[in-house]
Amino acid sequence: MLEFDLVSKSYGGAVVLQDLSFAVQPGQMFGFCGANGAGKTTAMRIALGLVRADHGVVRWNGRPVDLEIRRRIGYMPEERGLYPKMRVLDQLRYFGMLHGMSSAAAQEAAAHWIERLGVNQRTGDGLEKLSLGNQQKVQLASCCPPRSSWSPFLPRSCCRPC
Repeated sequence: MLEFDLVSKSYGGAVVLQDLSFAVQPGQMFGFCGANGAGKTTAMRIALGLVRADHGVVRWNGRPVDLEIRRRIGYMPEERGLYPKMRVLDQLRYFGMLHGMSSAAAQEAAAHWIERLGVNQRTGDGLEKLSLGNQQKVQLASCCPPRSSWSPFLPRSCCRPC
């Protein structure tokens, strides 16, 4: 279960989140809706450890989210955070290493997701040469954790073991 417990965040004098509390049960789908500046991205950044909350805590299965837990979370934002000229395989290996994997483990995970998502014929191409659909597959692969760990932020149909 993912739980936000009285999470607050301000930037200067601007309150972005104030006592945000909710829980997402296993198997439950959950989405953020709100106007620009409502705090949706800030909440996700706090959950992913990219920003510290001023107050409150985010828990996974009753435990505060730490580095070990964050390494098991895949998050796919609307905007692609990928490099257009970088080759698909190199890109996925790079993101795996940023996620704390060894080069060999990142290479293995990249190969798994490339095969699983059907972009194995395009591994040597730069992202910009792929169709929009294949670019989205690479984006999904870049946020998928290793095969042994799954996250509620990803559809199970895309991320269950083969």
